[in-house]
Amino acid sequence: MSPLFAGDSPDTRDSASQSVQFSLSDASRVGEARRVAVGFGARAGLSGNALSDLGIVVTEIAGNAVRYAGRGEILLRPVVRNGRPGVEVLCIDRGPGMANVAECMRDGYSTAGTMGTGLGAARRLAHHFDIHSTPEHGTGIVARIWLGGPPEAADGTAEIGAVCLPVAGETASGDGWAALTRPARTALLVVDGLGHGINAAAAADRARDHFSRNAARAPGEILSILHDALRATRGAAAAVASIDLKSRELRYAAVGNIAGRLLAAGRTRALISSNGIVGHQANRGREFTYPWTDDSMLVMHSDGIRNQWKPELYPGLLQRDAALLAGVLFRDFMRDRDDIVVLTCRHRAGAGPASSGSDRAS
Repeated sequence: MSPLFAGDSPDTRDSASQSVQFSLSDASRVGEARRVAVGFGARAGLSGNALSDLGIVVTEIAGNAVRYAGRGEILLRPVVRNGRPGVEVLCIDRGPGMANVAECMRDGYSTAGTMGTGLGAARRLAHHFDIHSTPEHGTGIVARIWLGGPPEAADGTAEIGAVCLPVAGETASGDGWAALTRPARTALLVVDGLGHGINAAAAADRARDHFSRNAARAPGEILSILHDALRATRGAAAAVASIDLKSRELRYAAVGNIAGRLLAAGRTRALISSNGIVGHQANRGREFTYPWTDDSMLVMHSDGIRNQWKPELYPGLLQRDAALLAGVLFRDFMRDRDDIVVLTCRHRAGAGPASSGSDRAS
């Protein structure tokens, strides 16, 4: 099969960053989330003004969840786009939701007796901001601040959403992911090391390392490489995908209990995974090809996410930022006693991924 990338170097490596989670049970946790986010921003090289803006964005978004929903979750992770580092803030809650998002974003709007400038301020300060809310189900908000301002938008830019967390009581997740993109091409990995803890994480880390070295290859070839590489580990379930916008194809190969779904044209298509354990007992690299269209969205997740979700339950969600879908699946379908990874990917035409929040929050 032809290589995914024809000799050019990666444009973006958004590799396997584990999310940092804060349960917003009270206002004190808002301050903790702000401090960690600013620490991420400092390591990314953000200026003093940008760090201040990032702190305000976290405070306003998280404070809004505590104020209106009573609690929520903040998920923080470093991100990279077009070689430019930044910080992503993803907040999800199960509160009353918003019947009219545009009205709730308006300065001066408040149902809690405040000045009503919180989400409006966060939208103005963030380089990217998006929101989805469903009455009686809750709200998801994603904001990003980048080193030097928003990355330049381009046709076909990959938009990645990810949540990766260890089971309660562990510090390292046995689930992981990686994504490497170039203009019009994206390679993706989701891996679930058997069990939990450091041995499962070691298997996932080894898979990510070998994936990153071989992302130019076809998914079936990569899966065979992972099978050989993980023989010395306890093994893993894994799925590898490549999206080629020129051929308009999704190529996919998976072994074990990784769920893959292709969402397009209002339909959901389950992707095929072979039985086995990568590194031990696996059918080598059976690869399938699916059509990829302008409205396609790829979702891949470990068995830490229950597979009963239905996109039609969340009107408008698939048109929002890919991170919001990842966050909602985590919120509504996570298993309490398992590591979690969920990865979402779409390609937007034009300036979609880097557009300002004011263009996407109505």
